[in-house]
Amino acid sequence: MLLSSDDVAVVTGGTRGIGKAVALMLAEEGARVVLTGQQEESARAVAAELASATGREVVGMALDLRSEAQIDEVVRACRTRFGAISILVNNAGIYLSTPLLQMTRNAWEDLFAVNVTGTFLMTRAVGTVMVEHRHGRIINVSSCSARKADPGQAAYNASKSAIVGLTRVAALELGPYGITCNAILPGATDTEMVRNSFLTSPEVERAWVEKTALKRLGKPRDVARVVLFLASELAGHVTGESVVVSAGELMTQ
Repeated sequence: MLLSSDDVAVVTGGTRGIGKAVALMLAEEGARVVLTGQQEESARAVAAELASATGREVVGMALDLRSEAQIDEVVRACRTRFGAISILVNNAGIYLSTPLLQMTRNAWEDLFAVNVTGTFLMTRAVGTVMVEHRHGRIINVSSCSARKADPGQAAYNASKSAIVGLTRVAALELGPYGITCNAILPGATDTEMVRNSFLTSPEVERAWVEKTALKRLGKPRDVARVVLFLASELAGHVTGESVVVSAGELMTQ
């Protein structure tokens, strides 16, 4: 196993898709896991499911990333229960597709509140705990959209680019305390959010598959494996990097 019961991981947006796959894999590899979701009932149910499947301690907590008070409460609860947090996976995010000239300020700010400000607040709160223990792994889930221009996705693309910038500065500032910070840029991944957002027909899906070198969509577990690598000692000398997990999708852009 690459992790141990001494490792405590917090995974935001951990009730489905990539976040759930990450929480499962970290637990399978030995970590104790706290997963968050907007609905407490759902978070607890998924946590119980993963605990049963892995035999590890998995805790589900409600968290709205737009609430700084809720973020601070989740981190306090983790410290009370576990004493430390060694791994943070900032996975939670929302998607918006609206032409730039038709986008409202409220829609723009709501997306940034979750994708960017939420990532910042979680990194600040958990990073403070990691600094005390002089060890930590922070993994931020960005997107291939950070490296390309997609019509209708000004807010989404900008938010995912901002996450990459935040990651690099966090790596510089937290590195002296033994903390690494890296970003993952998934391509089209077979999740509920992706299918509801843009893989809306077999024809669209085939077009996306043809953009990849491996000729298949990603699976949440494909992304989770890279998170595991970055969370483990195997990546102890890797920080400030952006790892693309896209089956070669960006090579055809």
